[in-house]
Amino acid sequence: MGKFYAGFRKRLGSYGLEAYYVMLVLLYFMLIWIPFHWDEWVVVAGFLLAFLPFVLPVLLGIMLSIGWLEYKRQEDYWSTEYTVLEVKLPEEITQSPQAAELFLRVLYQSGEVDTPVHALRGKTRAWFSLEIASNEGAVRFYVWTRSRYADIVKAQLYAHYPTVQIVAVPDYTLAVPLDLETMDIWGVEQAMQKPDPYPIMTYPAWGLDKASEKEEFKNDPLVSILEFMGSIGPGEYLWFQILLEGHAGKSPPSYCPQAMNFGVHERVNLEEWAQIEIDEIGKKTKSKKPEEKDRPPNFMSLTEGDKEKVKAIQQKLNKQAFDVGIRFIYLAKKENLQSSRRAGIPTALRSFEHGSEGRGLNGLKPVFYIGPFDYPWQDFRGIRRRMLKRKLYNGYVTRQYFYAPFKNMHIVLNIEEIASLWHFPGKVAHTPTLIRMPSRRAEAPANLPV
Repeated sequence: MGKFYAGFRKRLGSYGLEAYYVMLVLLYFMLIWIPFHWDEWVVVAGFLLAFLPFVLPVLLGIMLSIGWLEYKRQEDYWSTEYTVLEVKLPEEITQSPQAAELFLRVLYQSGEVDTPVHALRGKTRAWFSLEIASNEGAVRFYVWTRSRYADIVKAQLYAHYPTVQIVAVPDYTLAVPLDLETMDIWGVEQAMQKPDPYPIMTYPAWGLDKASEKEEFKNDPLVSILEFMGSIGPGEYLWFQILLEGHAGKSPPSYCPQAMNFGVHERVNLEEWAQIEIDEIGKKTKSKKPEEKDRPPNFMSLTEGDKEKVKAIQQKLNKQAFDVGIRFIYLAKKENLQSSRRAGIPTALRSFEHGSEGRGLNGLKPVFYIGPFDYPWQDFRGIRRRMLKRKLYNGYVTRQYFYAPFKNMHIVLNIEEIASLWHFPGKVAHTPTLIRMPSRRAEAPANLPV
């Protein structure tokens, strides 16, 4: 049923009707069914009115509780102080992306919501934002965090990258206010090509786990992203954001349609979802003979490709997982707007996929936030497009993704996958606009007299 519903929505969306099929059903009942079935409608309407005093308070209570919780979360968000840390890179970084993986472990925070009372007060688990920003071609690395965690973040970055320099800076996004009269904005978010338990391609596949490897022999896919971001010119801004919140217990990941086939009608955590995917692979070995239908799957008889999939899923579970939201946005003054930038953004993360889309293990694919709108009724007089542009910008600036009003369908990645997407490249990155310090950061001698 779940697959049928997803396919039905996809077919409707191809005709520009995805958001309007409910309206079509209502029009059918109002204009066709009710006039020709008036007696039945009177009975049904009387039945509904009789139960309205009992149903209405429940519905109003549910709506009030949802609205109240959203209000308290926003109140808590705006009453919290936040810090933007710029990470200034030296000329040479010898650490592999595994250093970023070790740093990510400290970002798994779950202590601010200890009881249901905390949740009712609008408290949420802390989330962080790892960012790469190109402001008119100048590329810099940032970490956005709640101020109470700023010292922890700095200490962990210095522990694993002792040659970098970390400074608290004003939020760079506030220096570029959105004015749709003089500027334009476009962007994408990221979804998984396959279910979340399948991993994307990570840095060990490129040999980047060997810190001793010579720079000239390294192939870091992050370099192509930095080159693309550094190629923009005056009046243009290209921002990349990875939002992280610890994947805690029963916290639901992206919806798992495969669970419907196993009689699971609720959302599942990553471990449960992974087991569903493994069981789905194991079904290929089950005999079609009626007398052998209850025999458990024989995983030893799987093909080598299926064995690799099972192994990869199990390996993903061995490392800490985060709920993740990924955004790319491009802002530019209208006179500086380059439409070619839009072609590069959707394919910027293609290097992290296994094979072509739908084959191999997994990869990231773009989700177009603004349009396309192919039919006039999808965006009357451009109202919807302007609203989505403002929401995309405000979501990035406020670094919100996991809760209303900016709640989106997140994905689940482990720390190895995240470190592959965001780490500090060594000399293999020759991007001239990547801001680096002219010399290495050094500590004062321990025996210096005071």
